[in-house]
Amino acid sequence: MNNSFVNALYGKKLQIFFLFYMIMFLPLLSPLAQNLSYKHVSVIIIINLILFISIGILLLFCKSRTQKLVFSGLFIISYLPNTIYTSYLLFAHVLLQKDSVISLFETNPEESKEFLVHYFNPWIIVGCVVYILLCFLIIWKMRVGKPLKVKEHKIAFFSALVSLILVVSLPHLSRSVYFVNFYKLFVNYKIRLNKEECAILERQSQPYEVTDIHQDTVPKTIVVVIGESLTRQHMSLYGYPRNTNPKLAGLGDSLLVYADVISPQVHTIPVLRSVLTLADKDNPDHITEKPSIFELFNRAGYETYFISNQPFGGNFKTSYDVLLNLSKNISNLAPEKQSDEIIFPAFKGILAEDKKKNKLILIHLIGNHMAYEFRYTPSYNVFNNEKDHLIQETKFRDKKAIRTIDKYDNSVLYNDFIISQLISILHKQSDKNAALVYFSDHGEEVYETREFAGHAYEKVSTSMCEVPFLVWMSPEFRMQRQDLVLDTTRSYSTSDFLFSLSDLAGLHYSDYDDKRSIFSMQFEPKERYVGELTYDEVKGRSNKK
Repeated sequence: MNNSFVNALYGKKLQIFFLFYMIMFLPLLSPLAQNLSYKHVSVIIIINLILFISIGILLLFCKSRTQKLVFSGLFIISYLPNTIYTSYLLFAHVLLQKDSVISLFETNPEESKEFLVHYFNPWIIVGCVVYILLCFLIIWKMRVGKPLKVKEHKIAFFSALVSLILVVSLPHLSRSVYFVNFYKLFVNYKIRLNKEECAILERQSQPYEVTDIHQDTVPKTIVVVIGESLTRQHMSLYGYPRNTNPKLAGLGDSLLVYADVISPQVHTIPVLRSVLTLADKDNPDHITEKPSIFELFNRAGYETYFISNQPFGGNFKTSYDVLLNLSKNISNLAPEKQSDEIIFPAFKGILAEDKKKNKLILIHLIGNHMAYEFRYTPSYNVFNNEKDHLIQETKFRDKKAIRTIDKYDNSVLYNDFIISQLISILHKQSDKNAALVYFSDHGEEVYETREFAGHAYEKVSTSMCEVPFLVWMSPEFRMQRQDLVLDTTRSYSTSDFLFSLSDLAGLHYSDYDDKRSIFSMQFEPKERYVGELTYDEVKGRSNKK
């Protein structure tokens, strides 16, 4: 390395500091991430160091104006992902992975606002402001310098150029560079979303036979209620000390409470992509290759309905919206921003419609989604640990955390009212041949074993995947379907829900697998997964905390 090269580096101290600040800040914080191994952290730091050195060398060959443009562009593209990754790392002590990042792309403004309300930390805001101001100050103060000539430093120039191209283009390398990976995931997500929409809409014109093998003169009404962020560990139906399920408990033996059901992931999007389709961990392409819930019931002659109190469609659509749009009738109540009882009039109206048709009604609740205090009406502000003293303070659970648990339990109590009321309405208004299934998309951890509330695959625990699974059937429905096995001790994952729902409704089609229905005599328990981890691995991680 000759003197001109050394002098050029020495004259660019501010630029080098800025580059180091932009590229290496988050990698050097990565040892704080509890979800990364020492090897993974080392790889992240090394790859980002190579990127830092490569860009730094290449900028020595650029004019000052070009350098400022490059640094400004680097700041613009890295600021958003850097803020997201760093903020989450600082308060959750994990580095976001693929599924969590993709979930961010489908998060609507209202959900983001509530998330910020729950996790608001003024120091993070201060840090973001300082970060911006420091970047602008460095760019403004950059010195003008004479660029090096490529012909005099060919080896350094081309080595840096090749290294930069390799780090940015090769997937195994680029996923360690947080802002490159962020935008690659976004582009791939958009491409995948477009392909899925086209494939799903195209298959509507293709033949696929679905038959009802339990036809009856009395039409069936099948109701599926999907909750949000409800762990069974906070339900008195499952042994929780607070009486969070008084109304559902009052239904007695008419309500089947399944004791060992888990979700296939801990984020809504991957769960519903699995629950609504025949896709699973081993066959993700079935989301485009095989029919989904409304397609099957539409082809079986059902009148299909979808009621949503979760944000749905519009400018912030999710990757499962195309599946829900296949319902013949849609009631989107989320724009009203009301608690879940807003669904009752729509539900009653559907039950009052043409009673000569079989009906499938899918209801998506806002449920127990963070921030919990927004999920119940004032009359359900019941639990207060200062009065019942059922929640003990620990090193990870202070008074503020306990108040959050109070709010979550209030939302569970309110959800108990919602589900029990839906069952009551169905029992009173529908034709006698009726059934309702309720489960939550995933669970929630609320300061059970550590200082954390929420759900994140990077911090996966049993609280986040152990969900309630409840089944109610009218006496007439039970009488007619004595072939169903109602064993509430079966180990099951909602990744196979569509097979169980098909069995409950008596639908038969070429891809139906009797071994995957929780109601079938041929049911076979299998290894259950939460994302890429087995359920036993998740339990092992939870026990170590």
